[in-house]
Amino acid sequence: MDRKDRNGDGTGGDPAHARRQAVIDRLLSDALQVPTRHGLPSHESLPVDIRRTIDRLLAKADAEHRRSLSYDDLEEALPPRDVTADDLEAIFWVLAEYGIEVDEDG
Repeated sequence: MDRKDRNGDGTGGDPAHARRQAVIDRLLSDALQVPTRHGLPSHESLPVDIRRTIDRLLAKADAEHRRSLSYDDLEEALPPRDVTADDLEAIFWVLAEYGIEVDEDG
């Protein structure tokens, strides 16, 4: 083992390199795992106005026999308050559970 590789682990004995490599290893590991958020949002756990939004979107898709809705459909169904990114993510997750996607073309 040469002087540059005192640890014998290929890091060259550089603690900063080891920390960077640990971060990279963790990111790669996370990227390869199936998403397991602390409980994906269930319809029942969402705020009432978001549940109503989802219900309206599901009803529209069902009535029109569609598996894809437009962003205009989403916009029409949203509650009058400012929705958060978490609200939108929950809407997309629940719709996906029903096989419905939201895209530009709808």
